Order: sequence, then structure tokens, then C-alpha cells
Amino acid sequence: MLVVITGLVGISCVGLYPYVKAMDNDGSCDGCEYYSSCIARKPLFKDNNYVSSFMLYTYYKVHLFCRYIMIAPLHHRIIYFLFNTILVSILCWSRGQNITCIVFSVSASMLLALSVVDWNTEYIPVEYSGVILICGLIRLFADVSNWWQYVIGLFAVSGFLYIVDRIATPMIRKKYGDDNITHVIGDGDIKLMAATGLLLGWKLNFVALGIGCVIGSIIHVILMQIKKGDRQFAFGPYLSLGVYITMICGEQLVSWYLNMIGIDNIMRI
Repeated sequence: MLVVITGLVGISCVGLYPYVKAMDNDGSCDGCEYYSSCIARKPLFKDNNYVSSFMLYTYYKVHLFCRYIMIAPLHHRIIYFLFNTILVSILCWSRGQNITCIVFSVSASMLLALSVVDWNTEYIPVEYSGVILICGLIRLFADVSNWWQYVIGLFAVSGFLYIVDRIATPMIRKKYGDDNITHVIGDGDIKLMAATGLLLGWKLNFVALGIGCVIGSIIHVILMQIKKGDRQFAFGPYLSLGVYITMICGEQLVSWYLNMIGIDNIMRI
């Protein structure tokens, strides 16, 4: 039952990214009779509209009349559902049947969904991160004696990434002479790591960040060779993979590493 629910919750991502791509193109909606009243085109913040801030919400809000929203092919939905089933099954096998398994399984489905969208559009729907944040709140109350680890986790990695972005963005912009570079680390990535920090706690969230950075660096170097120097890449899928691996065996990885370097008592503090 858990596998079916999580699969159906996240399967919308299969048809979401073509819509996001279309909305990202300023001229894509010219000639549409609903253009003037479409919520997806209304301004929300200074540099954002509804679709860039709440893309999943607008996707369902305008799905009856938007010409860019199409039902995803059946085989795409089947592939997604099977992959989600494998991810959730591995989590249930490794964690056992408990509240942690449930919140991790729902979060894993959200990570898979946002990875599909981010890989194709370089946007992370805030709604997916919001569900992970709710799962984090549930886990906090289930383990309330260690509440401080989860609260610190909400700010530790996300705050670190925010500082890195603010320092690195002007440096990269100056180096490449490209004023169109607005962020080195996207706001969606920062919000995602805030949500996963509340879910995992600050220690394991740093582990997830490390795993994601290592995997992302290796794969991106390979992709740069294939694409001949394309610098931009979606960070969300790599962060999501790091979080997923950490949900399965993060504690074991930390214990192994600390034992190897002889400071195994640090994690008990």
C-alpha cells in the first residue's frame, strides 16, 4: 500500500516538466486566449511569477485549458512507478516497518519526482520540498528527545549553501563575464536541503551533501566532456541521491568513517 500511495503522489512529475519548459519561454504563450487571466503568468515576486515559485500548483490549476499540459505516455508513467517501487522497497527493507520508514518512503518519492523535473528544467518545485519538510516535522515529534538535532538541521546545510552562493555567485559572474548568472546554487537546492535537514538531522544532512557533491562532481565532469564544456547542471538530482543513500545507510557510513580515523566517539556527543 505504501508503495502504491507514494508512486501515485509523485507520478505527476512525468508530465510536469514539459509545462515548466513552456512557461519558461516568454513567447510560448503568445496567442493563447487565456493568456491575460492565466495564473501561471501573473507576477508573484520581483523576479518570479507563480509558475516559477509554485509550479506544481499552477500545473493543476490550469491543466484544463493549457495547451502545454498533456498526459504523459503510459510507458513513462510505468517506468516512473516501477523505479519508485524499487526505491521505496529498498527503504522498507533497510529500515523496517516504523514511522521512520513511512516518512523516508514518502520523502524518497518526492526526491525522485523533483529530480525528474529538475534534471529537465533546472527548477525544483517547492511543493515537493514542502512535503519533505512535513515529513521532517513528523519525525521530529516522533523523536522529540533529540529535537535540537533536527532544528539545527533545518538551518545548518541550507545556511552553508546560502553563504556559498552569495560569495561564489559574483566571483563566477566576474570570471566568465556573464551577468545572466544569478545563482551558483539555486534557491530550490537550498530549500531542499533545509527540508531534508529537518528530516535527517544536521549530522546526516551534511553526509548527504557530501555524497551528493562527490557524485555530482564525477558525473558532471563526464557530462562536460560529452557536451563540450557545458557548465550549468541540475544539482537537485545529485543532492536527492545523496539524501536517499543517507536514509538507507547514513549512520553506518558515518560510523565506518569515524572508526577508520579513530574518532568514533564524536558522533555520540
